[in-house]
Amino acid sequence: MKHLQTYINLSIFTFLFILASHACLAAAPLRDSTQIRSAWYKKLSVSAQYQYFRTCHHSRFDGGYAFADYDASPHFSIGIGIGYDFCVLHPDNGYNLRNVKVLPVVADFRYIPFPKWTISPFAMADLGYSTFLKYNQEDPAHLKNTIKMTDHGLYTFGGVGFLVKVSSKAAIYTTAGFTGMHMSFNNNDVNPRGLSNQFGVRVNLY
Repeated sequence: MKHLQTYINLSIFTFLFILASHACLAAAPLRDSTQIRSAWYKKLSVSAQYQYFRTCHHSRFDGGYAFADYDASPHFSIGIGIGYDFCVLHPDNGYNLRNVKVLPVVADFRYIPFPKWTISPFAMADLGYSTFLKYNQEDPAHLKNTIKMTDHGLYTFGGVGFLVKVSSKAAIYTTAGFTGMHMSFNNNDVNPRGLSNQFGVRVNLY
């Protein structure tokens, strides 16, 4: 919970920053109306990434994610993605949670202020739903039987990173931010959250 308010503030700031920047771009003078616009399918891209996630409970999650994105403008893209995260041991609420598996489905938002740069900073935010959060709940004192549990809830990520173009179609990127796999205002919920790093590759489909 101690990180939740900070994350909410950062998320609101990032959202307002992206919204204001996008509004400024939309208000800029239009280019020559005779210019031929690119077809929508030429603005599609796919991404694959690895996420290293260290929770505030000092446990480690490793995950893989895949995204399909649409470039709504040269600076802003939206998309959808799916991921899978795994943790061998996550202590929470006085229990040892073993073999934790998470399957989130998320909406992906990325803002690139300088799209023509070879090495470009960007902001990234994901908001979605962990369709399941499965684990074996073990009593550390072994006074109770181990129980198989399944939960689900809000998934969030917000962070900043750098994208490096390696060709006209492909780029690699890395981000640092805050991940929450089951964000909740209830301290009794199992809600893995903390700092994360991501490393990925993005490929344009045109």
